[in-house]
Amino acid sequence: MLRNVLTSVTGRDVSDDYADAVRKQLDSALRLAVRESYSKDRWGQLTARGALISYTSPDTGEERWANYYTDDAVEELEEADDRAEAEARYEENIQALADCAGTGPAWWQVTDVDDVPTRDDDEDDEDL
Repeated sequence: MLRNVLTSVTGRDVSDDYADAVRKQLDSALRLAVRESYSKDRWGQLTARGALISYTSPDTGEERWANYYTDDAVEELEEADDRAEAEARYEENIQALADCAGTGPAWWQVTDVDDVPTRDDDEDDEDL
């Protein structure tokens, strides 16, 4: 079952202490991301990033898997007990965001999700 741990859009499914403890592990988990999709602006700064990550549960010490997404407006982290569920959600989110681009420039510059369009680094990204 997916749990909202960090969210800018909806309510959390975990305590503030739990979310804070996960946030402390976030930078390290993102550096070791198992899968990742992203876009950067012309200065090389990330404008959108999706990642499949793992970290240690603050409650149990067990490995947790999560789908993470951030852009200039939101930050979301959905946690799962197993990789398969988190990975399925990661792929679903990356595809859904790619679909948002419609006929405009592709949402992602780099992605590891099959059949998701990408754009070149030098394409105009001001509409993203």
